[in-house]
Parts: sequence; C-alpha cells; structure tokens
Amino acid sequence: MLGSGFKIILTGFVLTIIYLIMQYCIAGAVAGKNPFKCLWNMVPAYLTAFSICSSSASIPMTSACTKKNGVSDDIVDFTIPLCSTVHMCGSTIKLAVSAIAVAYLTGTPIPFAVYANFVLVQGIAAVAAPGVMGGVLMASVGLLESIMGFSPDQTALVMTLYLALDGYGPGCNVTGDGAIALVIDKLFKKN
Repeated sequence: MLGSGFKIILTGFVLTIIYLIMQYCIAGAVAGKNPFKCLWNMVPAYLTAFSICSSSASIPMTSACTKKNGVSDDIVDFTIPLCSTVHMCGSTIKLAVSAIAVAYLTGTPIPFAVYANFVLVQGIAAVAAPGVMGGVLMASVGLLESIMGFSPDQTALVMTLYLALDGYGPGCNVTGDGAIALVIDKLFKKN
C-alpha cells in the first residue's frame, strides 16, 4: 500500500508539472516572454499554496510573483483573485488521479467513457468550488458516487488520499493563475 501511495503522489505531481509547463509555454508564446523564467518566478507562489493548501490564502504571494513577471497591476488585481476561485486545474488533476487510484486499489473496473465523463463533469464542478482546502473535493463527492459508482467506503478513501496530498493541487492552481494573467495582460493591457 505504501508503494501505491507513493506512485499516486508521484503521478499527480508529474501531471501537474507537465500541465504547468504546457500552460506557460502557451502563455509565453502569447505574451512574448520566456516561459521558463516566468514559471521560475512563480515558485514562491507554488510553495506558499503547497504549504498552506489554499489557493485563496495564497493571493498576496501569487500577486507579487505575477507582478514580477511584468504583468500590470490592474490585470493582476483582477485576474489573480478571480482565478483563485475558478481556476482549479491542479485540484482537478489531483482528484482525478486519486479516483483512478482508488478504483485500481479496490479492483473496481472503470470504463474509459465513464472516467472521461467524470473528469469533464468534475472539471465543471471545480469551478463552483471555493479556493479553500478540500473545496474541490467537497464539490465532487456526489460525482464520485453517481458517475464513478463508488461506494461510500471508496469515496471516503478518495477523500483521505485527496486531503492527505492536498499541497500540490493548490500549488498548481496558483501557478497556473500566473500564466492566465500573462495572457490576459497581453490581450487587454491597452484596454
């Protein structure tokens, strides 16, 4: 079980890093900035969100890091607070990995179409989740049982895994917020 837990953590972490690299490559291309330098500037925001497990509580650090990337104050002051409550990509990745891990560990076969449906609907549900510890999880508990067909025990196991590993989800969320701010700044700075 311990080896499986490590694999779950590693898989989720690697997926969030890949997601952030892709997001910053796109944002860097749009904004005309070095994506890796911009991503590096966001490390303090990532670590803050990782340590306190909250996207919303990380707003001051995320704003400071985003400004360090050259995003205008007006764009930062609008984009970062908004994204901290609606941009939950890391938490969505973490929940999807935790759900598939529980299905695997409990021997529950999940057809790809069911899993794909869960991920898409869960991504929508995450937009309504608050940027607090476990917010995405609480918004998605019903989906685990209704779409994935999980029992209450399986849902409890997903909740346990999710909350025990909560740091890298918010870290990815707030770091991605900086990439969104880069794009918005490029598109709307003059307006």
